Amino acid sequence: MALIISAEQTRELIDMTTCIRLLDRMFRDRAAGKIRAVPRRRLQGSSKQLNVMAAWHQDTDLLTLRSYVAKANTISLYDCGAGVLRVIMSAAYLSSLRTGAATGVAAKYLAPPKPAVLGLIGPGWQGTFQVEAVVKACRPKQVLVYGRNADRRRSFIEAMSKVVKTPFRVAGSLDEVESESDVLVISTSSTTPIVDGKRLKDNVLVATIGANQTVKHEVSGRLIKSMDLVVTDDLATARNDSGDLVQACARRQLRWRDVVPLETIVSDGVPGRPRKVLFQSNGIPDEDLAVGTYVLRQALRKKMPLREISEF
Repeated sequence: MALIISAEQTRELIDMTTCIRLLDRMFRDRAAGKIRAVPRRRLQGSSKQLNVMAAWHQDTDLLTLRSYVAKANTISLYDCGAGVLRVIMSAAYLSSLRTGAATGVAAKYLAPPKPAVLGLIGPGWQGTFQVEAVVKACRPKQVLVYGRNADRRRSFIEAMSKVVKTPFRVAGSLDEVESESDVLVISTSSTTPIVDGKRLKDNVLVATIGANQTVKHEVSGRLIKSMDLVVTDDLATARNDSGDLVQACARRQLRWRDVVPLETIVSDGVPGRPRKVLFQSNGIPDEDLAVGTYVLRQALRKKMPLREISEF
């Protein structure tokens, strides 16, 4: 029998603070060679695209398959020893939670000391998780929000003010949010660069979330070239999916050998004293495995009533 865990149930079983802690541990396990992963692969159908990726952890001997088509989004966990499917859970909430938490881990290690301003470009669904994670990771004094839609900005700030106690302020322009941010998060679906780096502070962390396909772009090659350190969650995934990094390397504004995996930072510390840092997030199955394993264990520990299905 395999269990079914709904999106609503996953919300009851894990929060952002826990997720940041889990991913911090997961990146250490990656550095120790405890995880194997297959980067995201895509298959185009008639109108929608299937995205799949997988990971295995030697300590649990669990294997995860993350798959999604549009809003249909699941994490499946398999027991490799027994050769059975343990659980299928909705990733509607978990995928966004772990994406936010990955930025939180990056901010923990890469943000300037005591950042005053967290800037956000893109006050949408994923932006809520980004803000919560960075606030919990490095406690900025203010969140500066930029978005083109005034109603969406207002709704975003109203909702997030109930989640974090940090004061919010609306940025009047891209120039304002770029020039004032100590940590700048860009969370959009843009296909053209939004930030070129001309107005960035001398000490800053820029985190990009949306450029996880080669057709997507959030920062310019000029910005990337100006960085002292470029970090990503997984090099193999970045080579396939990271629109900004792929383009910068093709134009010789960056070399792949200079891009540092986040697990190296978490395990060994920050090399040198970089002042300008870029973190490019793609979303990786190792993260899905970490949060999925925790959610399953919590559901069993709390004896949560779950649906079951027979394998066939």
